[in-house]
Amino acid sequence: MMIQVLFHGEEESQSIPAHTLGQLIAMGRVKAFLRSSGWAVIGRDPIRQPGRLHYYGPERRNRRKSYCMSCPELVGGVCVSTTCPDRYKQVKFFD
Repeated sequence: MMIQVLFHGEEESQSIPAHTLGQLIAMGRVKAFLRSSGWAVIGRDPIRQPGRLHYYGPERRNRRKSYCMSCPELVGGVCVSTTCPDRYKQVKFFD
């Protein structure tokens, strides 16, 4: 996939392979790049930081728990457990 990039000192954007974007940003060569939502300007707009592979904060993704699928307290696709840590979420697993 190709991404439109504006390099420092240039006035026209260029297409580059997407896999090279991170390295070029780390080298300080990129001024901005085109996202689906518009131009992202380095230093102004939030971008992923290189080397930040792990997140140490609370889990915020809503993921199905595999232990719920075999739980005997899963009735009609809804967890009715009183001891499950997810009991207050009213998670419905099946339509």
